[in-house]
Amino acid sequence: MTLIKNAELWFARVVPNRPNKKFNRENPTWEVQIRTSDVKQKKEWEAQGLLMKPVVPEDGGAPYWKTTLKKKIYKKDGEDSSPVEVKNGNLTDADPNIIGNGSIGDVRIYQYEYPKDTGGKGIASILQGIKLKKLVKYTPKAHDDDFEAEDMEVVEEETTDDDTESSGDDDDADDTPPAKTTPSVKKPSKFD
Repeated sequence: MTLIKNAELWFARVVPNRPNKKFNRENPTWEVQIRTSDVKQKKEWEAQGLLMKPVVPEDGGAPYWKTTLKKKIYKKDGEDSSPVEVKNGNLTDADPNIIGNGSIGDVRIYQYEYPKDTGGKGIASILQGIKLKKLVKYTPKAHDDDFEAEDMEVVEEETTDDDTESSGDDDDADDTPPAKTTPSVKKPSKFD
């Protein structure tokens, strides 16, 4: 296992039952983007096999380097992967729902070599865990168009004799049983 220290965390998607399905609906991922604006730290991460992408913000903010670390919810053999561990400073479980952008933490990854399609070898990095050192607490903001609480009127539906009686001579009745459909089969996951 490799430990990435003091990473700035962005766009954390590590809630066990809410992986990111945007890019792969069959095998979604838990993920977090790590960033640094420190050249020395960027070089350390590259020495550990991470591919860092430079970013110059259009809004004039400070340039930084980033990479996204992921873990698929299913292993190659189809078994469920264990969720990404999220711990606080004293190593007890932390709520992954509240990790806000700009939080700082140590990130544990598992790395292995793989053959590249273009030849040579690459290093794959799989997200395993996050230990929070500084939490920027994420709090969802209310939308301007959110519902508001208000009284609701309940009206009982009136039934007539026509609604409850059936003569059995219904010309529209069809004695044909409904067609059977075969549902698509999806392997159940403990994360669904």
